Amino acid sequence: MSYGVQITGLKQLTPYSATLATISVQFAIIGETPDFVQVYAANIGESDPGGVGDIKGVVDLTTPNPPNFCVITVPAGIVYNIAVCPRTGTPQNPDDDLDGLYWENFCAYEVIVAQATPPSPSQRTPPTITALNLQPATLTQPDRITVKWTSQAYDKFLIWWTQNGQPLDQGEVDSSGTSGSWTASPVTPGARYTFAVKGGVSGGILGNYLYSDWGPTLTVIGAKNLASLRQFLTASGLNPAAQGVASLRKGQSSLRKFMKL
Repeated sequence: MSYGVQITGLKQLTPYSATLATISVQFAIIGETPDFVQVYAANIGESDPGGVGDIKGVVDLTTPNPPNFCVITVPAGIVYNIAVCPRTGTPQNPDDDLDGLYWENFCAYEVIVAQATPPSPSQRTPPTITALNLQPATLTQPDRITVKWTSQAYDKFLIWWTQNGQPLDQGEVDSSGTSGSWTASPVTPGARYTFAVKGGVSGGILGNYLYSDWGPTLTVIGAKNLASLRQFLTASGLNPAAQGVASLRKGQSSLRKFMKL
């Protein structure tokens, strides 16, 4: 029986702070029980998403009634890819292979935004970004990043964003509520993007808006486009088994150009 693990819960614990985030990671063992589980956190705003990142916690499964969770602390205001990895051996001298494969092949991954709550000089609490969804290009859509946030009630939202440190045209959402989303498009794979959101309430008959401060910034790296033709067609809403690629390419000589690579 093979080793395996599944992330069953990922939640930031309150209270939030401006500097550190406490995250509870719950997991379930699938198949054979390993000797221990390691929990890693990779800052996906620092480099291309990939790898397991820095080790943040270890759960020993050789003890009686071991816990099925781990609480880790990471810097706040960052998007993390959390990895939970089954391991054999000892935490001081872990085995590199499981069932003849390198151990990273058995890790489970999930993304979380470690929210920060800095003190605000105004009485209007700024919106907090809760998710940055990276969407590689498809046949009908360019590369995109969707920003989601929560806030107190506002009538309008503005989105500040930069590409590799250069400010771009602000996004604008003219709808009221306590949450919202906005999609940056097109974006460039491998470029560094930083986002922040502010909310505004109507000033009445003058037609102006009274805005909060900008909320905490979050940074991500634009996702790589899909190198697998099957994944590219599936993401485009097509059945790979039922498609003739030549007919879809519409005269394009390069398959890489067709897949926007």
